[in-house]
Amino acid sequence: MGGEYRETITARLKLAVYRSGMKIGEIAQKAGMRIGTLEQYLYCGVMPGADKLAALCQALEVNPAWVLGLSERREL
Repeated sequence: MGGEYRETITARLKLAVYRSGMKIGEIAQKAGMRIGTLEQYLYCGVMPGADKLAALCQALEVNPAWVLGLSERREL
């Protein structure tokens, strides 16, 4: 996966987390993952698989295509 693509996903996930107003633990719980897993996606450059990305987008109420940089429409 290209560096620019990875940076887009990470930046948009961080923005969605910030805009959600939720704490990391709450988001992780809603997405069905451990806090450490979510932190790896946000801060360590680890990319989520399709299933985890879908769960995160649902928890954050954002469009998966937006997170992937394929759309400018952020809302679901």
